[in-house]
Amino acid sequence: MIARRRALVALVAFVASGCRAERQLSTQAAFRVADSLRMEGRSAQADSAYHSLRMSLASTGDTASLWKAQLWWAYELTHLAKRDSAREALRGAQALTQHSPAREGWTQYVLSVYYDRQGMFDSSIAAAERMRALSRVAHDSVLEVQSYNATGRAYSLTGRYREALADHEREVSLAHAVGGDTSRLIATAWNEIGIDYKHFGRFTDATHAYGRALALERRRRNPEGIARVQSNLANLYVATGDFAPAETLMLASLREAERIGLVRGEVYLHNDLADLYRRSGNPGAARHHLERALELNRNGFLAYGRVQSLDDLGALELALGNPGRADSALNAARMLADASHFGREQVSARALLSSVAVAERHPASALRWAGEAVHLADSLGDPDAQAQALDARAAALETAGRRSALDAYRGEIALLESWRGRLAVGDLRMGVADPRLAAYEGAIRLLVKHGHATDAFDVAEHARARMLLDLIGSRDAGETHSRETELREELRLRFAARAEAPNSARPAMDRELERLATALRRAEQEARDRDPAGGARYPAPLPLAAIRAALLRPDRALLGYFWGDRAVYGWWVTATDTRVARLGAADSLASLADFLRASIDDPAHPGEWTVAARRAYRQLIEPLAPGRVREVIVVADGPLSYLPIETLLAPGAALPWGATTRFVYAPSASVLTALQGGAARPTPPRTVLALGDPEPANGAVAGVGGERSGGTPLPFAAREARDAAAAFAGASDVLTGSDATLVRWRALHPERYRYLHFAAHARVSETRAGAASLLLADSTLDLPSIRALRLDADLVTLSACETALGPRVRGEGVVGLPHAFLAAGARGVVVSLWRVGDHSSADFMHDFYRELSTGRAPAEALRLVRRSRMQLPGSEGHPSRWAAFVLVGGLTSASR
Repeated sequence: MIARRRALVALVAFVASGCRAERQLSTQAAFRVADSLRMEGRSAQADSAYHSLRMSLASTGDTASLWKAQLWWAYELTHLAKRDSAREALRGAQALTQHSPAREGWTQYVLSVYYDRQGMFDSSIAAAERMRALSRVAHDSVLEVQSYNATGRAYSLTGRYREALADHEREVSLAHAVGGDTSRLIATAWNEIGIDYKHFGRFTDATHAYGRALALERRRRNPEGIARVQSNLANLYVATGDFAPAETLMLASLREAERIGLVRGEVYLHNDLADLYRRSGNPGAARHHLERALELNRNGFLAYGRVQSLDDLGALELALGNPGRADSALNAARMLADASHFGREQVSARALLSSVAVAERHPASALRWAGEAVHLADSLGDPDAQAQALDARAAALETAGRRSALDAYRGEIALLESWRGRLAVGDLRMGVADPRLAAYEGAIRLLVKHGHATDAFDVAEHARARMLLDLIGSRDAGETHSRETELREELRLRFAARAEAPNSARPAMDRELERLATALRRAEQEARDRDPAGGARYPAPLPLAAIRAALLRPDRALLGYFWGDRAVYGWWVTATDTRVARLGAADSLASLADFLRASIDDPAHPGEWTVAARRAYRQLIEPLAPGRVREVIVVADGPLSYLPIETLLAPGAALPWGATTRFVYAPSASVLTALQGGAARPTPPRTVLALGDPEPANGAVAGVGGERSGGTPLPFAAREARDAAAAFAGASDVLTGSDATLVRWRALHPERYRYLHFAAHARVSETRAGAASLLLADSTLDLPSIRALRLDADLVTLSACETALGPRVRGEGVVGLPHAFLAAGARGVVVSLWRVGDHSSADFMHDFYRELSTGRAPAEALRLVRRSRMQLPGSEGHPSRWAAFVLVGGLTSASR
């Protein structure tokens, strides 16, 4: 009997243990599902899964599993912006820690995230530091890695970027040392490092960091991680003016955030899209996304997202001329930023509030807000924040009528120049989409007001084409070994070493970097002073006196423009005189330029363009009282970059200006001087390398039939290439059809030719930086490949459609094919401003090369061909037939 009872008890115990084991296996499987959803960022589904686990474990007595379910449920509630529920869930998790260091540590991690989302960064950092201490007691390396992620994020959001970068770099180092699959941790860390680099202006390094993060997230097939990194990469594109790919990435990330129910991601992406649309001139779309972000974040749980929305809404209302609405939004943003210690946003809100006070003519308030912005910005080390604050102070001083306003604008310019100077060592890249030209415009406005035409021109010249000057300098400096190249290399090495150094060593390293940067600037200046060709080898923005001496003569003048946010300024500079005028408001002159361009590109109405051409002359040229000269150097800006000045009609003139005057265009006068400088070089051994009508082996690429924009065969292009080569008696080469490949073109060593000619299709974009290329039979010749060439050509002719086009980068001009060929060593580039027909292009180029072969300069050859065509009757004499091709660079020189 006793034996039977014992057997029955044993059987019951065995069945019970089997049930427990089965329940444990079921719980583990459920956790695997929930954890996977959490890792993939599927917050809505993960919330449901953890909540179900929590309910099923409530009566089992398994406190370890219950704590885990409770904790990660709180984590997902935090991500879903359910603040009160998240706080209650966290209290439940804390009650279940039972003095376990590991449980207490992970609970502190989620508490740190909770505080972070509310903008309570001191509390977030304190929780993360407790978490770090507990991780060491528990010997939990992953928990320690996460502690550095938490403090790094909090430091970054409060503007403590150096500390943030140090913690995120430590995070990567520890994650690699943990062993096993730590790809999620490493991907997260690289994403944060990308954000830190962006704040320092180190855009190249940021792109590299985001690339590493994105590769890891894609390998993990993590939709939330992919969307997050893509969003950050898109913001980098916005900062560099590449709006089209930024929009594509942001919209894709938003769709993914909506699909997986990631409310936090949706809020930030709506904010990012609003910023993109505001910058690209679409205020309606910007407002829509800001309102959507505020609606999603209506309880204010995502404090950082809310302050971003309010700050951007204030900037938008200010731009739309609604200072009252802007003031309301910006004060709300300021109070929230102050309460949460959002460093960058504290500066931005105050700088924008200063701008509101300027708009409302309240100088005392403007000065107060700007002073606070400058004080806060000085502690951040963020160049963008510093520039914004200094710009606000200068504008406030100008509104108050203070004489120190000009010095304030010049101080801001000096800051921008000092940051840009580090481009030489590849460390920092200020956003080319937002080069802070307001400071330059402010200084020009005050100088013109007080009659200082030459000083105003010098300021404008400093704003122009710094990227191209750097490219030209890098190319030329790379040809010789010098003290300057040694300093550049040492700076690169020191920057790299600094990234790996502990925080305690960095102040001393920063001082050494500044010493080396100063030494480099001094060495380059000394090289310019002692070397007659120094201006070409070490190009920099030049004062007007140096430009006048290098470029101007009695029959040649310089026509320069500065296109600001508020107004357009013009200069007429001769060998003996300088005149300047404010030409009008930027908006109205943009409409004028766009109307003229549309008129001269439309042969269907042959008489209408003359009205627009005369009006443009009256507004863009007459105020400068130009004299009669034979040649004009044009430094265009803004919409004028796409307008041939040759088409303008002076009062009483029967023919356009281009009939009697040669025109040469330049991104800046300093660039043109650099292209002209240097010792005389021997004429290249061969004359013309012409490429025409490339035939892709895999068939024609899609495009517009009969026009050189990337499409059907171009039979007249092959004839054009042969005519260009035949015009000269010297040794020339021609590649046409299937022979017109990049491989064969390179094999002929294009650096041996005086003239390079392309009669082919081109691919260009007015929005995407770097998207332009020439289409050859086997591949494309793109911008990076062109810049890498070492040419010695007097002239490169790009006889294809719209080869002058590209993104109009403020302060750089058009960054496209001509920009790249000048950087590669060409002295001049002939490009087209609009679509050109295959037959008419071939005829135009036949006549152009005939004139060129007689020894005429490119500008004179173009003038003669234009004049012969503009006198033809009817539509044959319309500018669309003769004004498309313009010369960039290529000024007559005694170099050969």
